[in-house]
Amino acid sequence: MERLLIKGKSKEDMRLIADLAVKIGMTIEYVPDEEIPYMLNEPESLAEWNRLSPNQQQGLLDAIAELETGLGIPSEIVMKEMREKYGK
Repeated sequence: MERLLIKGKSKEDMRLIADLAVKIGMTIEYVPDEEIPYMLNEPESLAEWNRLSPNQQQGLLDAIAELETGLGIPSEIVMKEMREKYGK
């Protein structure tokens, strides 16, 4: 099931959005902000995300999950290795 995360500026906005979602057949689930792993706040970001292929989207989601479990390499180490390998 695909999830759509929405955020309103007020409780009134959220009620209106939820009512509309129910009318078009969506299930509503309220989740506190701190439980949302990431958010796309700008419409341009969402449009850019939608232009990615499903494989690209999944690759990014997998990368985020790896970082959250501590499997990432700090950028300082990567940059040091690249400078050593390719020069300045």
